Amino acid sequence: MTNNYTIKYSKRKTMGLYITKNAEIEVRVPNGTPQKVVAHFVGQHQQWISTHHGAVAQQVAERENFELKFGAELLFLGGEFPLLPMEKPAFGFDGQHFYAYAQMSAEEIKISLVGIYRTLAKKVLSTMVEDLAKHMGLNPKAVKINGARTRWGSCSSAGNLNFSWYLVMAEETTIRYVVVHELAHLIEMNHSHSFWRIVEQVLPNYKVEREKLKILQKKLSVQCWE
Repeated sequence: MTNNYTIKYSKRKTMGLYITKNAEIEVRVPNGTPQKVVAHFVGQHQQWISTHHGAVAQQVAERENFELKFGAELLFLGGEFPLLPMEKPAFGFDGQHFYAYAQMSAEEIKISLVGIYRTLAKKVLSTMVEDLAKHMGLNPKAVKINGARTRWGSCSSAGNLNFSWYLVMAEETTIRYVVVHELAHLIEMNHSHSFWRIVEQVLPNYKVEREKLKILQKKLSVQCWE
């Protein structure tokens, strides 16, 4: 039986088990719950812990061992492009290949590639936002790129649209869905039926693209870029 868990007390009414993204086991319990009761609760759910903790722990291990090497296939707009070594100090993307200086370390390659992806994301997303905003009759204030790993995009109350650079790994149709989603928040700052009607009017098949994002998210869950 595992003893490696953290107890978190709160005003909740029931006990619950959670596996964090770092593969830590949390037991969330009502204030005042005796540790003996918590231990019994954990003991009763060993099978659940073994199943779920093992899967997350494997993800964490793969993420920690993630390393970019020359010859790797990198995603951009849903396509795969090889990472090639250059004999001179240079790095970038030429439309067919990603490339970096052959003498760079794995960590230096990763840092350089993140910079490349951020530049590509700014260009792709700024253009797409401009086109779709015009189509939807909207006027966002700014397009900003961030490194969020679990949130593809967001819309601020000031009218700024924020997108993760990871998004440009997705297919263009999938990126369009995220852009339309955030633009729709300029009209409805919620996820009401009215909001989804706005999205559907522009992209009738948006649910298909939403599922593609889940697949990409799963692939990225075992990669550590930043």
